[in-house]
Amino acid sequence: MNLVVKPYEKFDNMAKERINSYLSRKGIPANYRVYRAQRNYGDLTFDFQRSGFVPERDEIISLSDDLLAFNPAGKFVNAVYRDGPFSSEVLTSAMDGDLFLFQKKDGKVLVEHTSANPTGPLHIGRVRNSIIGDTIARLLKKFGFDVKTEYYVNDIGTQVEALLLATELFKDLNYTEAYQKIFQNFDQYKDEVEKMMLRAESGDEEFIRKSTEKLKMYLSDVLSDLSRLSIEFDMFIWESRFILDGSVRDVLSKLGPVLKDENGAKYIDFGEGKIYLTRSNGTSVYFTRDVAHHIMKNNQFQRSIDVLGEDHREHFRKLKYVLDFFGIKGVEGVFYSFITTKQGRMSTRRGNVVYVRDFIDEAVERAREEIISRRRDLSEDELDDISKKIGAAAVRYNIIKYSLEKPVTFDWSEALNFEGDAAPFVMYSYARARSILSKVDVQGDINFSFTKEEAPLLRMIALYPEVVEDAVTHIKPERIPRYAFDLASSFNQFYRDCDVLGSGDNKGRRVEIVKAFSRTMEEVFDILGIKPSDKI
Repeated sequence: MNLVVKPYEKFDNMAKERINSYLSRKGIPANYRVYRAQRNYGDLTFDFQRSGFVPERDEIISLSDDLLAFNPAGKFVNAVYRDGPFSSEVLTSAMDGDLFLFQKKDGKVLVEHTSANPTGPLHIGRVRNSIIGDTIARLLKKFGFDVKTEYYVNDIGTQVEALLLATELFKDLNYTEAYQKIFQNFDQYKDEVEKMMLRAESGDEEFIRKSTEKLKMYLSDVLSDLSRLSIEFDMFIWESRFILDGSVRDVLSKLGPVLKDENGAKYIDFGEGKIYLTRSNGTSVYFTRDVAHHIMKNNQFQRSIDVLGEDHREHFRKLKYVLDFFGIKGVEGVFYSFITTKQGRMSTRRGNVVYVRDFIDEAVERAREEIISRRRDLSEDELDDISKKIGAAAVRYNIIKYSLEKPVTFDWSEALNFEGDAAPFVMYSYARARSILSKVDVQGDINFSFTKEEAPLLRMIALYPEVVEDAVTHIKPERIPRYAFDLASSFNQFYRDCDVLGSGDNKGRRVEIVKAFSRTMEEVFDILGIKPSDKI
């Protein structure tokens, strides 16, 4: 329950009370479904299909008054909230800030995302993970949860040891080129890589310390690229810690009664297959360390969300199965499909990658060209600032707007569209509102006699808390950019139909409507990780 009753919530409750009172008088159970009405039908629909009850038309219409009207349609009743009272409620709620408040939620939430091996700069095939995870974390924070974000740093394993070996053998190459050189002839270096893995997995503290120092430098490349997309982390957890602090040993000990042996390797039966926890030499595998990692999460957080590519579903299913032995239930997986290129999936090992840094540079340059074609009055500093903001926003928006399960092929013309469902269009609408507000000198009294042209935008603004709650409840971050586009479109219609600065007695009210739109869009931008500009 929210701290403050929102406009739709207030009117929905009134509509439900009247329908329930009507049904009670007739001795009919309140057996109906209720949901937001389709556009042009009203604001709230009461669906009596399951009950078989057909509301009597005149009786339903008689429930109407100056606040709301009821329109029966067969086994449906649509409630319509009168423009004047509802618009007044929305604007008042936005002006005092209640519209944007959410009750603080109990429990701490951890969102783990990205967690890419620090074997090279991040490529765009992995950045969808980062954008989804960061947006989910921002969304949960906005809704009132205490949220932390985590990067799980894999500092043990074939890829990591290959990188460390490569940087020793090929010091004249940068670390990415050296890493790719190892994998081009991996059989030649396989034995040495396995020796290094054995040292790490056996808990060789000096070896792990030196490895960590080097990996931190490479990790900084990833973090630097992500910071350009406004993505930061609260926690960095290194995989090796679970060997060094005895957590892996504890996991194996507690699973002892269900462990089975296969030539020295330990495993657990899993349906028709097996889940291996150690190798025949007694060292732990990645999976075992991940179990220890999630036990740590469970000890510190009430809810844990892992953002994972669709190819990790089986790993996560096995992880949940093993965590059940420890009574751990609060672990959730959010899965997404990949971004592909015309050449197919990207791989740092093979070298057929598009790095995030180059991708952002391209976005910024394309944004710059577009802005120059529209604005000749900007200084070089202003042009640089706006280009960076639009470029980063275009990347984030055009990736997060798709359903998680849908593959994404990035389209520059779509991502940098100033006229459609893209970050530039949404940001330009906000800049237009800020331009209006910059020209307001002295604001007069506010006249609450609303016009019909103002109602659609205020109704869209009123949906903000519902959209946030819906996106949180179903973990659907893509609903936020969809709302941003609808909100911006409604504002542009308002801008065309409603003069603001020269509207006489309507000026004070319309200025407040523009302020309400700006504030709502700022809240949306914060969730999307977009830095707005007043001068697009």
